[in-house]
Amino acid sequence: MSYENPYQAPQSDAAIQAEFADGGLWQSGKLLVMRKDAPLPARCVKSNVPTERRLKRNLIWHHPAVYLALLANLIIYAILALCLQKKATIHIGLSDEWFWKRRRAILIGWGSVFLSIGLFTVAAIGLDSNNGFGWLMLLAAIWFLAGIIYGLTASRMVVATRIDDRYVWLKGVGREFLAELPYWPN
Repeated sequence: MSYENPYQAPQSDAAIQAEFADGGLWQSGKLLVMRKDAPLPARCVKSNVPTERRLKRNLIWHHPAVYLALLANLIIYAILALCLQKKATIHIGLSDEWFWKRRRAILIGWGSVFLSIGLFTVAAIGLDSNNGFGWLMLLAAIWFLAGIIYGLTASRMVVATRIDDRYVWLKGVGREFLAELPYWPN
């Protein structure tokens, strides 16, 4: 938790400009570290290709220890996660290639969900005939879950690994993009 002194004299414009002169973007291993208010350059975060296409991401993160509350109760976890979460909104650049990879993952995920619902319906109708439609129903349920998991994970371009009051740590950013950034000083 950061503490701000209400009696401290305001910073001069030179101090504020020096703080933002570096652009607010750094690399820390395979992670991108950025200020919450720092704009990302007009380059694809995956391939480092110049692009004007932007994708707005509302990121939410809470400390991984909060997952221990799941051992007690789902409602307790939900309350803790809502109270302790940190948020950030960023606009990432995506090239046409990566935009269509994301779109394809979303379509495959939704297509799998709808096909599994159809397969489950066919299995439920044919269940009376006792011709192995129970296995078909199980396959449809597994396909349904696999479609949801694939769609959610393959369509995410970047993932917040940590968010605090000033900074956001992102994984999933391409090496070429990170190579042009200075190293995180902390």
